[in-house]
Amino acid sequence: MSVPDRIEARSSRFWAIFHFNLTRWIFPARLIADHIGVSTNIVAFWLTPWRRVDEHLPLSHVAEVIHIRGFVWDAVSVESSGGLNPLRVSGLPKGQARYFVEHVRERLNESAVAPAQTKR
Repeated sequence: MSVPDRIEARSSRFWAIFHFNLTRWIFPARLIADHIGVSTNIVAFWLTPWRRVDEHLPLSHVAEVIHIRGFVWDAVSVESSGGLNPLRVSGLPKGQARYFVEHVRERLNESAVAPAQTKR
């Protein structure tokens, strides 16, 4: 089975209703992974949708992808090798979160450089 070039996970609108978050209901938070890196797209407030936080982390700087499991919804946190400001989206459906984490980890393993072997 081939993995698509772009993988996307969106926060659940039902999660937004449950948490009384009108902004997340109108504009779900998104995690996007492609062959270049991982990005987030989060709108700050529903009345000002032009004020959004778009963060990007290249695959070479990704240190860890953490899948935080909840009872109904999950969260995904992508940590950088510098340790500053992880990209985090909560309220993801379990299947989307699992798929996103598995495929980003696959891409990280593919992009990892194998150690050079010396000839004897």
